[in-house]
Amino acid sequence: MQINLAVFFGCCSVEHEVSIISAVQAMHSMNREKYNVIPVYVSKNGETFTGDALFDIKEYKNLPALMKKIKRVTFSREN
Repeated sequence: MQINLAVFFGCCSVEHEVSIISAVQAMHSMNREKYNVIPVYVSKNGETFTGDALFDIKEYKNLPALMKKIKRVTFSREN
């Protein structure tokens, strides 16, 4: 059984781009037999997105095109 593992990266930091590069490299090095890796990109304005295109570093060269390939997600806290 695989463990679901969400990798959050990006955000409003000045290190935004470095975070993307580090996360993509880390996700590619993870054992995919053991982990179901779920990328969660946090945009500079705090919106969260997921999708398979986030695994490809080349996709980040054109953010408007990338945004059309991924899905916005929201998180809620249940009581």
